Amino acid sequence: MSIGEAGDQLQELREAIEGLDLPVHGTTLAQARALHDRFTAALAKAEADYCATAGWQIDGFGSMAAFARHRYRVSDAEGRRIAKRAERLAAWPELLPAWLDGTLTGAKVDAAVGLVPERHVERFASTAAENMAILAPLDLSDTREALRHWVAAADAAAEREAAEAGTEAPVPDRDRELFVSRTIGDVADVRGLLDPDSTTVVELALRTAETPDVEGVTRTPAQRRADALVEVARFYNDNHAKGTRNRRQARLTVVADVVSLYRAALRGAGVVTAEQLGRFLAERPNLGAIERGLFHEAFDGKGGTAHTLDGNPISDGLLSCISSGGVLERLLTADSRILDMGRTIRTFTDAQHRAAAARDQGCRRAGCDKPLHMTSLHHVEPWEAGGVTDIANAVTKCDHDHLDDHAKGYADELEPDGTYTVVTATGERLTTRPPNWEPPEQRPRLELHTTAEPARELPFRSGDPVDHLFQGPPQPDPRPPDPTRKDRVPLFVIYAA
Repeated sequence: MSIGEAGDQLQELREAIEGLDLPVHGTTLAQARALHDRFTAALAKAEADYCATAGWQIDGFGSMAAFARHRYRVSDAEGRRIAKRAERLAAWPELLPAWLDGTLTGAKVDAAVGLVPERHVERFASTAAENMAILAPLDLSDTREALRHWVAAADAAAEREAAEAGTEAPVPDRDRELFVSRTIGDVADVRGLLDPDSTTVVELALRTAETPDVEGVTRTPAQRRADALVEVARFYNDNHAKGTRNRRQARLTVVADVVSLYRAALRGAGVVTAEQLGRFLAERPNLGAIERGLFHEAFDGKGGTAHTLDGNPISDGLLSCISSGGVLERLLTADSRILDMGRTIRTFTDAQHRAAAARDQGCRRAGCDKPLHMTSLHHVEPWEAGGVTDIANAVTKCDHDHLDDHAKGYADELEPDGTYTVVTATGERLTTRPPNWEPPEQRPRLELHTTAEPARELPFRSGDPVDHLFQGPPQPDPRPPDPTRKDRVPLFVIYAA
């Protein structure tokens, strides 16, 4: 079928969907869901053919998963799932006719894709027709149980065949694996599989870290385990002595603008009303006009959202908690240009790595979702070709995409505002913009109407007691120490735009 004919069919389908008005009836909904499954099967067949012919590589992507994430605009986990299914269906062509004619449902196909390990893909393909006949009449629960039984039998057969041939059996897949994927709401979907020994260790750690419920609060067992997991991770972060790769700091680094830092300080001090803000400022007569203005702006809800170097947002409450006693690292920008080093050095400095991390938050290659700790900082214009070691000539990319783009002769372009484009051999332009790097005037702002005195534009005078965030540590507090008092402006890593 030609592209034009396919386009005509899709247009007909689009018109049919737009004119569809389903009645709220169980039978009708079930029929519609069955048709949806059949359409998904047809789409999966095309994806399998696209994967088998490496169409994603022709289109300039590093993998089928990268293509799905970029072109379908789906989540990282969904992109990997689509890619894995396409690869399996390309290896198991018998599944597609059974799915297309309704003999198998998409849920059963996905169960086979998920439960049959990589080491047995070819073995499953050799008996795919017989397997489909067995799975067809089963419900989803029995299908999954049958597939688990098949995998166990396949492992036993592989060991027996290896022993008879005097060779080693296929290496089993990892006994334990854990998937942590952020959803659209930045809530983590945590799924995994642990071998029995690992399960014993993890269960003991979670039981040890569990805390009793406080008065008036009753948690479910699942909520207590979740709290225990966070406590285990927090304890490890505070006490481990391991280093990190690619110049990544072992400490937690938070990126926030100045107003966000002041907003977190107010939250930490429990200031939520205009009256409380007035008392808060009255108790601090030594604050300068600039600091008072920043506190008013913070109270009005202005300022950006704080986030980690990876780009994951954090709340004002967490920022207030972790920033207390932290280290301030000033990072100033001018038109998105930061830390230019020219050709005085060949390799990027630690400060440049942190600056690029704050801008890029991961691999910048279109369609790639490699997190920050799996990337390195690379010259856009190579050093050997005269490229300078400036942030304006640097982009964060994973090693795979960096080497792959070089091998294919792709060209790189980086604009002053951080917009990064890869130009493929066919002239296609794959462009990404830095997360959270839009000009301030283009960012949506939440205007809060309060009874507090609005922030005013204040001229700077050399005699003003300037914000101590930029003048070193605050002056000693004449009041006696009080560990319960939360009135110190926390210092932490900030990004001042």
